[in-house]
Formats: sequence, C-alpha cells, structure tokens
Amino acid sequence: ANIKKLAKKTSTEWVQVHGDSKKRATTRTSWTTEDVLVGPTLKPESDSELARRLQEKGDYNTDHYLKEGEESEVVEQYTSSHPELTEWYKEMPGFKNLVPNDQELIKAAMALTLSWKDENDYDKEEQPMTVYGGKQASYEITTEEEFELLADDYNIFMVDFHAPWCSHCRKFSPTWETFAYYFNDALHLMEEVYQNKVGDYKKAPPAIDLQSDEHKKANLPKGRMVVANVNCVAHRDICQKHKITGYPQIRIYKNLKASHTADRMTHVADLTQYTEYTGDRSIVNMAKFGLTLASEAYPKRMDFVSMLIAEEEEKPHPTAVMDDRKGPVVESTTADSVVTKSNEGCRVTGFADSARVPGVVRFSLVDEGGEKTFDPTLVNMSHSINQFWFGEKKLEPFMADYLLRYNQGGKGERSLKFVDDYHKDFVSTEQQLSYSHVVKVVQTWMEWARSGLRAHFYEMSVNTIQGKAPAESTAEVVFHYDISPLSVLIREEKESLFRFVVNLCAIVGGVFTVAGMCNSVIGSIAHKMQIGKFQ
Repeated sequence: ANIKKLAKKTSTEWVQVHGDSKKRATTRTSWTTEDVLVGPTLKPESDSELARRLQEKGDYNTDHYLKEGEESEVVEQYTSSHPELTEWYKEMPGFKNLVPNDQELIKAAMALTLSWKDENDYDKEEQPMTVYGGKQASYEITTEEEFELLADDYNIFMVDFHAPWCSHCRKFSPTWETFAYYFNDALHLMEEVYQNKVGDYKKAPPAIDLQSDEHKKANLPKGRMVVANVNCVAHRDICQKHKITGYPQIRIYKNLKASHTADRMTHVADLTQYTEYTGDRSIVNMAKFGLTLASEAYPKRMDFVSMLIAEEEEKPHPTAVMDDRKGPVVESTTADSVVTKSNEGCRVTGFADSARVPGVVRFSLVDEGGEKTFDPTLVNMSHSINQFWFGEKKLEPFMADYLLRYNQGGKGERSLKFVDDYHKDFVSTEQQLSYSHVVKVVQTWMEWARSGLRAHFYEMSVNTIQGKAPAESTAEVVFHYDISPLSVLIREEKESLFRFVVNLCAIVGGVFTVAGMCNSVIGSIAHKMQIGKFQ
C-alpha cells in the first residue's frame, strides 16, 4: 500500500498552463519518472510563486498528468524499474517520528542518489572517477594529516580502506560511492531545494570534486558527517599506521567533540577507537545504517537529518525534540551491523574438546562472509601466550610443587613444563612470519595414600618453529599437539612392617659387609707394612 501511494504521489500546484490562464494541475513527481528526475520533489503545500518561478526556469515539468486508469501502469513501471527505491520506501515507517521536512528529505535524496548512480552521461571533467573507472563521490584521503583533519571536523567519519588489486573492493566500490553521494551530496542538494535556494533537478548533478588536491578541501561538505576512502596501495603508510590487514574495510570514527573550528590534534587519540561495519553491503541497508548512526549520535532529535547537514549548530525547535515517553526517534539500531574495536589487537579465550590423538589448533585470518581480501604483507601474527593447557582444569600449586620435586628432578634437570605454566611472547620482525608450536603431551596421574586423593593432569614440552609463509598466503599461528597414548602414574604407598624389616636388614647387612671389606683391606695393608713390603 505504501509503494502504491508513493508511486502515485503527486504535487498539486497552481501552474501557468496556457498564456496567462491558471489551472490546478496534478503532476507526476520526480521519483515516479522513467530513469531521470523530472518534476517537483517539493511538498504539496509549496507556494504557487515558487511553482511559477520553477516553471519559468524550465525546472518544473507539467507535460504529463496522471490519467484515469494510469495508476496501475505507473505502479508496475515504478516497482520494476526502481527496485532499490522501492526497497528504500519500505524502510520509511522506521523513520516515521522524524519531522516532515526530514522525512521528505531522506526520500528525495535517495531518488536523486539512484539517479546519479544510473546516469552515465557526465562530462569526465565534471565528474570525478575512481581508480576502478566508476563515478566517485567520497573524499580521497592521501595523507595522514587529511585523515586527522576529517576526524577533527566531523562527528561521524566513515572511511573505506581498499586496494585496487582486490576483487571484493572492485565489486563494492560502486555501492560505496553511491552511499557517499547520498551523504556528501544528495542530502545537501535536496535541502537547498526545500529551502527554495534552487529549483528541482531534472538530472542528478555530478558529485562535487573531493578528489583533486586543489579543490577537495575547499569542497568538503558542510555539516557533521563525511564519507571518505583510502587507497592502501597508493598510500600504504596510512593503512599500516591504522593496522589495516583486509580489504575492503569500512570503519566509522565517532567524535561528538569534533567541529569545523576544532583545534587540530585535539581528538587524534579517538582514532584508536573505531567501529567496523559488518552489515549488508547494499545501498539501502548502508543508507539506513548511516541515518540510524546519526540518530544514535543525536538522540531525541526528530530533526537529526537537518542537523546532520547543517553548517552551524542550531538549537532545536521544541517540536523537534522527542518526548522520552515515546521511545527512540528511529525504530532500528546499528548494534547488529558493527563491531567495536581498537588497535590493540584481539584476545582469544576458549576451549575445545579433542580425542586423544594428534591434532592442530590454528589461528589465521578467514573472511566467513567472503567479502574481504587480506594483504599477506600486512598481517602481523605477533602474539603472547598467557595460558595454554590440556584437561578440565589447571593443576593446583601444591600438586605442581610435588610433581616438580619427585617426578622431574632438580631445578637444573626440569625439561618439561606444566601446560598452565607456559607463558611466552612472540614478536614478528619480518613480513609474513608464521609460528608453529609443536607440543608433546603426556597424561600424568597422582595418588596420595593418606588422603585418598587422586588427580590427573597433562605435562608438555614445547618447541616453536618460525618461518615465512608462502607468497600468496597469510601468516598464521599453529599449535601441533601430540598426546601420548601412554600415561605416567605417581602413587604414594605406605611401607608394611615386613618390608620395613627386610629393608632394615638389607641396610644393616650391607653396612656390615662394607665394614668387613674395609677392615680386610686395612688389615692387609698393615700386615704388609710390618713385614717390610711397604717402604
């Protein structure tokens, strides 16, 4: 029903039709035309003076009127030729709490954006192009200073790290640039239409130049959000500083302290905290994500879209602030589409069941969604092993002392380590350096006679091998473990009286025998000395 209503949506204006005569006419709006934007995207209550002015400029189309019975044809044509716009209108109920101007703005901006996406008749000098040969609307970051500039100027800074050799980047680039046009261009352009600064657009204008060094800084969009990109092949130092290992990688830096008058270097520390977009990579879902992200940055503002693209801070009108009792402004969340990260790396904690046979535990980079390619030369597998053991639980300290004392000899003789006692740091000093930890594991049982306590655990020896990964492979950390089929039993037993007596007799007999031997030797030497055989 909403699609049908929107497809039939018309604007009723007083327009000049024949000479000086006036007639109330119903015109088809821009988002129901074929492939190009023609006609008004203004609200129905727009004043007639504006309508006359637009018609005189040639920006106001009154050539076609909806005839009786034509509605079904319009709906069918609309839904088949504009599937993305149809899908976008389905998302509109989630923005029903926005002020009317913002509701109209986000709809018309998407129509303008999709028109730009489909338009191929642009002058190459007017429309910037990407390294992939498509239209570009995102800001081209070429230095770390520009990166920090955008972080200091904008509350929401979204950037795509990509590499031209990456097939996923090539496929994703048109979607990212369309997304960039929506926020960097279309919202601002349609806001000017609604503020009566310009007429409506028969054709989506080319994207502003955010690519050339001489123009891009001057052309930065006003407002509080910007969409950018970094070519990690051409500007490898930027990507290395931000620890980019896979492409494309979409990061969102939120800094509500940022402004266009911010002191440089004030908020650079915020760049270590970022959110990575992991949601669906379609223009509809990404645009919805961007608007929802803005609504979360400015909660309770029902005019957050106007605020997002406003040049200066504006105090909200009382009717533009949501009552706490009515819930959120936007009925969606970004939680399912992002992962909050920092540049400190990752901590892996967990356990796995394994049979008592040799096996492998492997840590490597894998893109389960199949939408990212990793650069092998940028994958750093430096790591620290804090605890790594086999068995249900770690060994108690007193048991560890007992085992070391009675089973593994003195401190200089201990070659084995307990699994939960293994801690070591490994730092990669070369590209594509992999680590292979070879672990030999033996199950050990301990039994105490007096308490009846019986416990088992695992001992291990570890040897680490470092080596370069193959040219096209990423580095990894692998634990090769081999659990011995044999077990060691350490059992404490109480000696019987009979065995004690036998042992005592053996000791006494041994002492007597040794004493007799010593006495015989001494007596023989003394006798020889008496008879003069020893001088």
